[in-house]
Amino acid sequence: MIEGRNYINGEFQTRRVSDEYNNINPATGETLGTFPQTEQEEVLTAVNHAKVAFSEWKSKSRLERAEILNNVATLVEKNRQYLAEVISLETGKSYNESIAEVNEALHMAQFAFGSGRTPTGDIISSELAEKDSYMIRKPKGVIAIVTPFNFPLAIGMFWNAAPALVEGNTVVVKPSEDAPWSTHAAMELYHQAGLPAGVMNVVHGDGRTGDALCRAGVDHICFTGSADVGQLIRKVAAESWHKTTSCEMGSKSACIVFDDADVDMAVDAAIASAFKLSGQRCVSSSRMIIQRGVYDEFCDKFATKAKKITTGNPFKDDGSVNTNMYYGPIINRQGFDKVVQYNNQVINDDQAEVLLTPEYNTNEDKAYYITPCVYKTEWRGHEAPYLRNEVFGPHVSLIPFDTVEEGVRIYNDTDYGLAVGILTNNYRIARYCRDNCEAGMIYWNGGSIAAESHLSFGGVKKSGNGFPSAAKTWQAVTHTVSWTVNHGNDIAFPQGMKK
Repeated sequence: MIEGRNYINGEFQTRRVSDEYNNINPATGETLGTFPQTEQEEVLTAVNHAKVAFSEWKSKSRLERAEILNNVATLVEKNRQYLAEVISLETGKSYNESIAEVNEALHMAQFAFGSGRTPTGDIISSELAEKDSYMIRKPKGVIAIVTPFNFPLAIGMFWNAAPALVEGNTVVVKPSEDAPWSTHAAMELYHQAGLPAGVMNVVHGDGRTGDALCRAGVDHICFTGSADVGQLIRKVAAESWHKTTSCEMGSKSACIVFDDADVDMAVDAAIASAFKLSGQRCVSSSRMIIQRGVYDEFCDKFATKAKKITTGNPFKDDGSVNTNMYYGPIINRQGFDKVVQYNNQVINDDQAEVLLTPEYNTNEDKAYYITPCVYKTEWRGHEAPYLRNEVFGPHVSLIPFDTVEEGVRIYNDTDYGLAVGILTNNYRIARYCRDNCEAGMIYWNGGSIAAESHLSFGGVKKSGNGFPSAAKTWQAVTHTVSWTVNHGNDIAFPQGMKK
């Protein structure tokens, strides 16, 4: 049983037993531990300490700040197995996927450390020979980070926090109440790494805590979660004069399979894109858009493979890793009910041909397992909400198309635009998709799940607001200052203006 605590001003705080919630193992329904439900007063205390720490932290050498991340990376590497076990316990994610998440966090810490020795601005030639001009980055201040349950270690504490810290910001993290232990464990490592007091703070709690944090005197909000919550956060930020946001807000991602593709490889890419983490990745593909020449073959092979997928607890009763399970449970009852709702819409729709009917095992309402729902249908986006809305579960439509233009048009016919896998051996088709798919991440001859820490991660439309995370987090957590130096003995203006 973990007794989670807030971390404020360099110390894990004393628990107030009356204000807490349970951290639940979604694979069994058992309680893993308890965490504090943080009230507004304590949130404000954390933000104030971050404000106080900001001045000294930003004045340190960039290399000194980056060295902390090198210490953190070393500790992540030493604790890889422990961190992976924590992730699997509180998310139901397979151990294989959890190890990959730890590696993702490690890579981000290493990348952030390395960025300490990279340029932090641009030298620009002035119109006037006697002037030098360049642009430099400055930290925004206190960064609020609100994290999701599905990547509880990598996203908030590393993709967002690591670059923010190296850039000279201080941070306050609010982890998902469905997966707070990973953040607690990561905070212990940052503490061991020698991070100064106040530079990083963690406050636990539900949406009320997140709301209090976003309304506090922070300078930027990094959010990963649903589009509806992200939009609320953007509205809160818009009420201030200076507060900015970077929001990654889900998707209706897809794989587009063309007639010339290697069908077996395309099926493998699609299976992983659809069912890793039981379809609860923001980039999960719940649409397979398939050209008619290979439609029947692809559908048969996809359904055959999907039928063999096993669900279950990532750990056996003896505590060893369960290598026979492909994906685990839905994270909670709310997520389960949403998937069931969309599955029922498909089953009750005469124009959808169901190939795999989902089965449910709720384990006495303590854990929520769903087998794949797979169906064929023509594209009817505006008639069928399940074709355009994010389901966030093992729910997959198989949609035929004829021309390249039609395939891209179907992909774009949704409010989201995060990721797409393009399966083709024709470079002209790939280039057309690159230029016309409304997405932030496009993978040629791959699925929709292939993020790497040294690449930007983000989307367009309802999937994002133009500030990606991971390697490009610095764009969100800094502002640019143009610096011009006049070396002449007189005042001179650009554009030919006279003094």
